[in-house]
Amino acid sequence: MTRAALLEEVRAAAAVLDSAEPGLTWHSACVALFLSLSELLQGIADEALRETGVDAPSPAQDAVTAASIAAATAIDRSWRSAFEDQQVPDLATLSALDENGALTLRRCEGYAFYAVYPELYLEAARALPPGALVIGLRSIGGGLAALAAAASKAKAVLTVRPGGAFFDRRIAAGPALESRIAESGDAPVAIVDEGPGLSGSSFGGTADWLEEQGVAPDRILFMPSHAGDLGPQAREDHRTRWNARPRLVAAFDDVLLAGPMPLARWFEDLTGPATEPLDDLSGGAWRTRSPWHDAPADPGRESRKYLLQTDQGRFLLKFVGLDALSTAKFGRARRLFEAGFAPEPLALRHGFLLERWVHGRQVTPPVSCLAAYLSFRASHFPAETSGAPLRQLVDMARHNLREGLGEEATGLLDPWTDDRVEALQPAVQPVHVDARLHRWEWLETPQGVLKTDAVDHAQAHDLIGCQDIAWDIAGAAIEFDLAPEEIIRLAEAVMSSRPVALIDLLLACYLAFQLGWWTFAGEAGVSQRDVYARKIGQRLRDASSSRNA
Repeated sequence: MTRAALLEEVRAAAAVLDSAEPGLTWHSACVALFLSLSELLQGIADEALRETGVDAPSPAQDAVTAASIAAATAIDRSWRSAFEDQQVPDLATLSALDENGALTLRRCEGYAFYAVYPELYLEAARALPPGALVIGLRSIGGGLAALAAAASKAKAVLTVRPGGAFFDRRIAAGPALESRIAESGDAPVAIVDEGPGLSGSSFGGTADWLEEQGVAPDRILFMPSHAGDLGPQAREDHRTRWNARPRLVAAFDDVLLAGPMPLARWFEDLTGPATEPLDDLSGGAWRTRSPWHDAPADPGRESRKYLLQTDQGRFLLKFVGLDALSTAKFGRARRLFEAGFAPEPLALRHGFLLERWVHGRQVTPPVSCLAAYLSFRASHFPAETSGAPLRQLVDMARHNLREGLGEEATGLLDPWTDDRVEALQPAVQPVHVDARLHRWEWLETPQGVLKTDAVDHAQAHDLIGCQDIAWDIAGAAIEFDLAPEEIIRLAEAVMSSRPVALIDLLLACYLAFQLGWWTFAGEAGVSQRDVYARKIGQRLRDASSSRNA
């Protein structure tokens, strides 16, 4: 994206505030402005890093940071006043920015997938010691650091991007950045980012660099998105430091569920007031309310979701993202409902989708139902950009098979030479696939057979992305153990006159990706991992029998 185009997006987002309806609508619009500014900061800082090879402060970064702090202050004022004090932020510092050049933007995963709300960092930062230097780790951390500065008496804000090996992140700093660290004197230094994840090496590597710059260990503190420990791949010295230093964290329940304007009230005009506390269905707890009570779950990667009970009935609240893509997700949800395939979505507000709760029984959808559903997706949800190309899917599938079951399991993909895979690539027509055809996603209801949770898996935090509808045909074939003639029938109904070989390839890839997914889920995924391992084993045996016949 060009810098001029992104600046125009920022100006458009700011203009919305002038006419936005007071309350949650205005507040959400202010958060959207803040996210655009965060993208601008990330893009400008990364552009400079690419050009020079080192992170360094600049007048452009300082200008966008000042505007981000102004927007963060407006969000803070709005939230703490329960939307009574809503003032348009002053973005005058942006006027001097050069609009020339291109920027590479990276999606901020926390805002998109993990319910990392700005309000959480604003609240956590109230415990930040006065005069602190705040360092945000890009991508998302540049904006998070501005939030921390807005809610505290921070001395300065900087941003860096840890680079290098996945579990051994390091900082490449120029002299100007090192000077800023030296000028901080004895001030506390807060490292701000989402996570930590498997290793916490972005936090750890940044703290290593600060100590190399002469920052005393007792000056360093952390502002993560959760209160947990570092992941299993963390270095022991990093873990020791992590456990020894203060960590400023605000819990989602304390801020978004029990704050000045709690989640239960966001949709009152549509649902009426809650008659009971929200029932948290996250982390697999939805199974207690589902006929699929024994379905597997991957708690660590599930979206936040809640059951809302009012006098007008029951409703599902599901986090679908704070970024701009959530609007398109709501549009797909509406179209699926209107076509009779999914529950009714009522509204999208500040990252949460409101759906009417549906009661149903377990059901195995017939091939005719699967065909109608997948045909609708194929014709109504074309994708502007594609997910991973076939070659990359195959490479990752081989990796998953090798890691999960050993080298012999990669034989599942032996028929698929590079030439065969490349020959199929032109046939791919990417759409917003469902990508979760699991049995427990289907319900038989008074309104018919419905597919639940059908909105955003093609934009999940994984490699797959938007694929040919053949990916979903492969998923249906595996999940419902379709016979070969049923797969052919489904293919003829959904993608007639296109190569069936595409389905054959994606059948193997789908199995390998599901094996990897449930392996990564750890103990919670063991039983479902074994399901796919058995199916892979059977396909390997069938292939061997065919060769020997």
